[in-house]
Amino acid sequence: MIARVNICVADVRAEPNNRSERVSQGLLNEIVQVLGEAPSFSMVRFSDGYKGWIAHQFLCPHDKFPGDGPYIVQANIASAYDKPDISSRPIARIPYGCCLYGEMADGFLEMPTERWGSLYVEQINLLEKSEIAPLENLMSDKIVIEAEKFLGVPYLWGGRSFFGTDCSGYVKAIFARFARELPRDTKEQIKAGTEVGRKDVRRGDLLFFPGHVALAITNTLFIHSSRLNGGVAYNSFDSKESNYRADLDKSFKTARRLLA
Repeated sequence: MIARVNICVADVRAEPNNRSERVSQGLLNEIVQVLGEAPSFSMVRFSDGYKGWIAHQFLCPHDKFPGDGPYIVQANIASAYDKPDISSRPIARIPYGCCLYGEMADGFLEMPTERWGSLYVEQINLLEKSEIAPLENLMSDKIVIEAEKFLGVPYLWGGRSFFGTDCSGYVKAIFARFARELPRDTKEQIKAGTEVGRKDVRRGDLLFFPGHVALAITNTLFIHSSRLNGGVAYNSFDSKESNYRADLDKSFKTARRLLA
């Protein structure tokens, strides 16, 4: 069966119970293949091949999306209202990167949902799919601008959104904004792109460490979601800087380039 996530952020568990480890998250309208059932949970597979358990109530059967789209949320968090008026009641907060569908009129997307009925999202918070520049046509500055939107977002193991993210969920979200789907975990992300020597690292490269990934801002400065930092922040390989991370400097494994 094909299903889709019907809530803004749905936890994906290692086992079919709410006390099991959160291994990832599904975002609103993500399509999944249901592979199996357990009491209150479904085993699902995402488009990148990642598998896990999602509670039944956070999924609905999927045939086709209503209306036009996708419209991609470009704001950190987009409010969804019960009327096409920002002074009306907000019903949901939809995170960066979600794909929405519906009808656009008078500056709002009217979006039918199974959970809340029709909701309205300001057009200014959305991008049409045609506005998304392919990764191969981008300058590295574009990637960094998107990455910096997440500064201060708290660290959350298994997280993939502005409400909280881990390191691999963070870089996955950033590159998805440019239609490049990365695998969910660092052990697979490290195979993407082409290898780059440490001395040749430049803006926009991915930096890998044991079980960890970061995005290069310069040859020495990088941004990442780190448990030690409490979330998304800058760190440096330069021992003279106050944000120097000796542990990552010493444990650096490789860099990978996804941009031309």
